[in-house]
Amino acid sequence: MSPSNYLLALEGGGTRSQAALLDARGNILYVCDSTDVNTNFVSFEQAQHAVQAAVKGALDAARVRGEDVKVFVSALVGPRFGPETFGELCPRAVFRYYSERDVVFARAGIYRPHGVALVAATGATAFGMRADDGRQAMFGGWGSLLGDEGSAYALGLEALRAAVRVFEGREQLQSRIVQALCEHFQLSPEDFRHGLIYLAYQKPLSRAEIGGLAAVVTRLAAEGDPLARRITAQAAADLAALALHAARQLFSPAERFDVVVAGGLTNAGELILGSLRAELARAYPQAELKIGVEAPAAALGRLALFDSPLEEEA
Repeated sequence: MSPSNYLLALEGGGTRSQAALLDARGNILYVCDSTDVNTNFVSFEQAQHAVQAAVKGALDAARVRGEDVKVFVSALVGPRFGPETFGELCPRAVFRYYSERDVVFARAGIYRPHGVALVAATGATAFGMRADDGRQAMFGGWGSLLGDEGSAYALGLEALRAAVRVFEGREQLQSRIVQALCEHFQLSPEDFRHGLIYLAYQKPLSRAEIGGLAAVVTRLAAEGDPLARRITAQAAADLAALALHAARQLFSPAERFDVVVAGGLTNAGELILGSLRAELARAYPQAELKIGVEAPAAALGRLALFDSPLEEEA
């Protein structure tokens, strides 16, 4: 490949980390995923190893030398890795830093945000930002012990607890949730109690694994399972309440602004987004709901190039 300037974008949080390599024209050359980096839940060394694996994986796959990376941008929930971690690998790079909020807006192609960014992933956080006066607000993001209502983790945890009630006959609603968890964890119905207790306390289940159960529950909900629909509806209502609370701090009902939602829970479609859509239509009829779909690191890279374009070398 002919000599050029490249941009390396690194993004990550409590579910995974991701590195994207872009050329000066904004073409995505490679995206590489690695494990989570939020040091509230993993060690600093584990986080550092994760981002190094993601960055090296992207460079190796694209057959680009680290010396040719001109700009290195990152947006990580928790640590901040820069020249002390990547200086030898990318010795010519200028390091710049962004936030999780920036990435959510960028995933919907919004690089000058005016609105609310809602993270609907393992955790749940809402960010508000006005482009005209610079006011900002943040709500949620307290983690699984203190908050994260409406998150995939909260949904998955409630599914586990609901399955226990179903198994013991203490749940009034009919549900296939025990069967679904048996299939997911490869447990037999006869061994459900012992197996689930072992997974919960001895293994133990990670935040990402519990959050991953959200896909199981939303699938059941889409199939009409009454209990799964109740659990999903509660998560959807909690997310909508979080976003609306952020909006109320910065915007009036008559204003036009964007509400961008990004994260794995958006894969459930209207089961998760319907409540937010309805609440926005009622309280903020001029607000526009958008879904952030671009890969997080790739979106971060495009944002960085929008802010400071790279010149191609001959």
